[in-house]
Amino acid sequence: MKARSAARNNRPVIVAGGGIGGLAAALALARKGFRSVVLEQAPQFGEIGAGIQLAPNAWHALDALGVGGLVKKEAVFIERLLMMDGVSAERVIDIPLDERFAHRFGNPYAVTHRADIHGSLLDGCKALSELIELRTSTRVAGFQAEDKKVVVNTASGETLEGAALVGADGGRSVIRESIVGDKLPLITGHMCYRAVLDVNDVPKDLRWAAATLWAAHNTHIVHYPLRGWKLFNLVATVIGKHTSGGHNELAMPDEVLPFFAHYCEQPLKLMRTPREYRRWMLLHREPVDNWTRGRVTLLGDAAHFMLQYMAQGAAMAMEDAVCLGACADAFDGQFENVFQEYQKRRIVRASRVQVSANHLVGMIFHVPDGLEREIRNDIYRGRSPERYYDALEWLFSAPDYVRAFS
Repeated sequence: MKARSAARNNRPVIVAGGGIGGLAAALALARKGFRSVVLEQAPQFGEIGAGIQLAPNAWHALDALGVGGLVKKEAVFIERLLMMDGVSAERVIDIPLDERFAHRFGNPYAVTHRADIHGSLLDGCKALSELIELRTSTRVAGFQAEDKKVVVNTASGETLEGAALVGADGGRSVIRESIVGDKLPLITGHMCYRAVLDVNDVPKDLRWAAATLWAAHNTHIVHYPLRGWKLFNLVATVIGKHTSGGHNELAMPDEVLPFFAHYCEQPLKLMRTPREYRRWMLLHREPVDNWTRGRVTLLGDAAHFMLQYMAQGAAMAMEDAVCLGACADAFDGQFENVFQEYQKRRIVRASRVQVSANHLVGMIFHVPDGLEREIRNDIYRGRSPERYYDALEWLFSAPDYVRAFS
């Protein structure tokens, strides 16, 4: 569906945050005829990060937003999801992503660069400039919600009026502080070391067409190809007592490698390849039962900031956006009702992913060596693809409001 020539709302919906969630929200609203202004605090629109996995539900959301074809240009459609025992090198979980998988879930599984998703959403928004205004260097400092409008105050002292406010301003959301008021745990103990490699530098015996996870006690390693097999994404995570907050900081191999000394040789060859890593402390929030106050709501990380272990953070933000657009259409821009229905449809699913990401680490990825590791391996040994597909049905099958969006 193309955007309508005349907007359905006189005042714009103000979207705080120009990341994947914020741009997706503006795009979804525009595709239903609603005008918005996106406020990005950085001097330009861009995305920090590297690789990202796109499950079928994420592709359904991208297709609903009209940018799936753009993202697919650089995506790598991998052949399987693997979990390897980092100590013994046994193949523990093997989920084929062939025609059976795509038929079951209505879309394939792929990996790509976060910037490619963000760039495609940005291009989509620019193509609908009659309905979407994009503003940089504009940080939301606060807001006041009134009966018929929301007044937003920026850090520069400017005042903006909107029909509604969507807080897509990330894990440290200013909008969330006013609605929920929960504190963000600054130290989780989950430290992530990232590197993006030229594929020619990757050991040949690890150039797998797979999203691969090597699991061992208190640690795991993830790797997969990027950008048409030109690059290779490497992410290594360790849980412990860390002194750094870790936000895209430089880390050298002599800091990283000792955490993974208990691994077998094959993944260690890959870990020795980068000349440097970028260090990130992983942050998250616990689920809450309300994201909304009148004409103000939360979306993406601002609503359900989760650990990365389900590879669903961006997917949940884009599903949020599509749902928001569908609800705006259904309630004809009556945003108090729009936001209540949006929250009703989204809060259980997104919170379930939040909780699942927390549980996945201790129950599957990071079990201690010895008997617990052997039990885990035995649980998954020999499972059929269909059993995996059944277990993933709740997550990978897109909600009805995403599939029906047009």
